[in-house]
This record gives sequence, C-alpha cells and structure tokens, in this order.
Amino acid sequence: RCLNPKWRKMLNTELDAYVGIDLEKIQSIGYASEVILRGFFFPEQTVHAEAPEPMPAGFCHFTGSFPRPWQSLSAGERRYRSLIGNDIDRIRLVPFQRAHVVDAKDIIDSVKRLRSKAEMERETVKSDHPELSEQELMDLGMLRYPEIPPSVYWEGGTEFTVVRINWSSFTNDEIVNYFRSWVKANRPERFPGPNRKGHKLNDWRAHLTRLAVLRLLSHFTALEIVDPRQNRCPAVWKTKAFAGDKWGDANKWYDARREAKNTFFKLFPFLSPEDLPLAWNPSSPAK
Repeated sequence: RCLNPKWRKMLNTELDAYVGIDLEKIQSIGYASEVILRGFFFPEQTVHAEAPEPMPAGFCHFTGSFPRPWQSLSAGERRYRSLIGNDIDRIRLVPFQRAHVVDAKDIIDSVKRLRSKAEMERETVKSDHPELSEQELMDLGMLRYPEIPPSVYWEGGTEFTVVRINWSSFTNDEIVNYFRSWVKANRPERFPGPNRKGHKLNDWRAHLTRLAVLRLLSHFTALEIVDPRQNRCPAVWKTKAFAGDKWGDANKWYDARREAKNTFFKLFPFLSPEDLPLAWNPSSPAK
C-alpha cells in the first residue's frame, strides 16, 4: 500500500478492463516481482483457474486480492504469498536457461539501435574534422568502432544474449568448465555476485518492521510513540517486532524510516527519486 499511485500510470496493455501494466518494468524488480504479479490481473476476491484447491480453513491461496494492505488479506493469503520465494516447483529461478523468441527480437532491436547511435557519432566526428581522413581520425582515437555485444540487460540483473556452442567437438564437462571461466570474465560490473545479504528470513522481517515504522511516523512523531507519558501507540509495544531497548530511542525510529525508504527504491529501481512511498511524511522530523 506504500506504493506511490503514479506506478499505475504505467498502463499500456489491453489485457482486460481490470488492469494492464508495463510488465517489463515490474519484472525488472527481479524475483520479488512474482509476489506482486501473482493474482494481480484478476478482479478482487476471484480465483485463478489453476489455483490450488481451498484448504480446510476455507481460504484459497491464489486470488486477485493483491496488491492491497497486507493486513487486510486473509491469513491464508498472507501465508501463501510469504512463501512464494521458496515456491521453486512453480516459479523456477535458475541461473541459466534458454530464452524465448521475443527475447531474440529485443536483442536485434537493441543492436540496431546501438549501431545507429555509433554511426551517427562517427558521422558527427567526420563532419567536425573534414581535413582529416578516416584513418587519421582512428589513429587519433577520435573515430571509434565499438564492439556491440548481442545482449540485452534488465535492471533486475538478467542478461539475454546470443551464444555459440560447439557441441560436436567438446564433452559436456569441457563445455561446463569453459563456461565457468567465461562467466567469471564476463560478469557485468554493475551486477556483482550477490552475497545473499537481505535474502534471509530475519532480514525481510527487519524490512517489514522498518515499513511499520515508516507508516507510524506518517501519523505520529517518534517522541509521541516512545514517550510513555504520551502513550500514543500502546499496541506497538505489545508486538515482538518492537521488543528491545533500541526502540526506546526516538532517533532509531528515524534511522529505520530512512532504511525503509532505501529498501523501497532498491525494490523498485525504475522509480524516480520523487516517487516516494505514500506513507513518507515530509513534514515530520528527520527526513
């Protein structure tokens, strides 16, 4: 619910009267996008045809009830969506697999665009220096013919590329060993190897706690929350998330709010800095 409503302006498809979105932008978030997209295209309270059968408690796992405020979802819906990250039977997150035809088209379009840009830059250099030959411009480093790899990169850290595999001359082990060396030499600098920090259950619980802080500070100051004389939010201190001495320090609340904002932009890297969470209150202290 903390999402800025501007994200809904990314509508550009005609899936149905309910909603259509720019899937590439949402999927650029990475694996976490599955939590948002599952059930997203179905009217509220309806069930997808391939959803699991209702459990004895009477709820169905896979509905169109998201995105909505998390606490407004049924306990079953929350439990199901919290486990999507481990649902490898239906969402296969693998490091390497064959791409699709549409990805090939994206690669071709990207290469054409980059080639056209490079050619325009060369023509500009030539027109600016008519007295020099093409070879002279190249010798001076002013005329460049950059290598354009047949690849497309998503913000979420996925590369679609073209490869050549010599199946007839090498064994599987030889191909795998060479691929290991190739990966080490060609990993993009902007996508360093993940250290798995932030993927532990406790880390995500900490993110949710900071989100709660962000929302609380949109209604109260930290002093109103932590000062026992004011006692504005007595229910907060009954929750396990806010156990511990550190939450008695008002400054820790503002630190947590800043961390929540940072996490927000990591999850949604395509947003501009002005697209702040709805619960971000610029008038409250310690922005």
